[in-house]
Amino acid sequence: MEQSSGKKTKTKLVHLSLQSLAFFLITYYVSYFISGLSVLYIAYDFDIPATLYKNSVQYAVDETSKVWTSDATTSILMATPVSSFVVSIVSIFIFMVIRRKGALFLYACIWLFLQAFNMSFGLISENIITQTGLVRVANQMGIKTAMMMITIGISVFLMIKSGVFISKLFYAHCDTELLSRRSGKTATSLAFFFVPWFAGSLTILLLAGEDLDIKDFILSGFMMVLLLPALFVRKPENHQRFPVTFTSTLPLMILASIATLISYYLLHKGISF
Repeated sequence: MEQSSGKKTKTKLVHLSLQSLAFFLITYYVSYFISGLSVLYIAYDFDIPATLYKNSVQYAVDETSKVWTSDATTSILMATPVSSFVVSIVSIFIFMVIRRKGALFLYACIWLFLQAFNMSFGLISENIITQTGLVRVANQMGIKTAMMMITIGISVFLMIKSGVFISKLFYAHCDTELLSRRSGKTATSLAFFFVPWFAGSLTILLLAGEDLDIKDFILSGFMMVLLLPALFVRKPENHQRFPVTFTSTLPLMILASIATLISYYLLHKGISF
């Protein structure tokens, strides 16, 4: 009987991991398109033609041009972290206000929050490390190197606190059976957070192909800052539990594959206004 229960738990973990991977990919592209289109819209408003690609935005006007005013530089380069932060907050707000919810809704809100938050504070830290993007804004504002280092520290702190929050949210609604066994929390966190992060990030990095850059690895690595608290936080008191369903796994994986292929096709060609 115990062996049968253990086999069922392992099956649940596999389905949980696959469903989580599907949402990792879907929410990554949702976040990327929202932030990318925000940049294109603001750049268009400042008469700076721009094109959104798989892992970057290319501008048709050189950064030394007079078109890149102080307002234009700040508005365009801040568009990604600001829009991403808004998306992360909205994702949690939606989860809180919707009364009828289930496991898949929980997974979608969690990964949308994580992806968007990483494209906000993770991106800020990555730009400072690689001396690109938002560093131009900092230089225009006269922000010194020491303050930039402090900004990285603040960003990492906020990511850790957010990781703690999102981990508790997941465990509060997680399938009871997965957490009831010895080392259940560790196995569940690996299945839901870390395996999808590794497989999803690897997929995105491979699809970047020849456009792959060190900044992509750094940004993917900052996601770990958000995920690591899942291994250490205490399980909160029981709330409404959402059991893992098996019937949703295949449709979700198909949907994620389609979303990934369509996104790759569109971004490979480039999107512009």
